[in-house]
Amino acid sequence: MILESLKTYSRKEVLKAFKHLRYVRDNNTYFLYLIFEGDDCVYVGETSNIFWRMAKHKAKCSENSQIYLREYPSKEEVLRLEKHFIRILKPKFNNRYCLEGQLELFAA
Repeated sequence: MILESLKTYSRKEVLKAFKHLRYVRDNNTYFLYLIFEGDDCVYVGETSNIFWRMAKHKAKCSENSQIYLREYPSKEEVLRLEKHFIRILKPKFNNRYCLEGQLELFAA
C-alpha cells in the first residue's frame, strides 16, 4: 500500500514540523493526508497548507491519531489520490466519493 511512502506524524508533530507555513497564503505544493485512529482511517484530505488544516481538524484528531502525510507538486495528483483512498477506505468523516453516482472531479 502507498502508506509506506507517507511520513507518519501526530497532530502536534504536524503543527510543529510545518509551522513555517503559518503565514503562507500561496503554497505551490499540495499535501495528501490520512488520519488514522488505531487501524481505522477516519479521514482523508488534501490541502495546500497542512499547518492550518491540522489546526482546524482538532475534532477529527485525538492525541493518539496517526497522520500519514506526503507533499506533492501537482494538485491533480493529490485530488486523484484523495478520491482513491476515500473510495477504498471509506473513512467515517468523509462523504465525497464514497457512494456510486456522486459528482466526480475526474472521470473514473
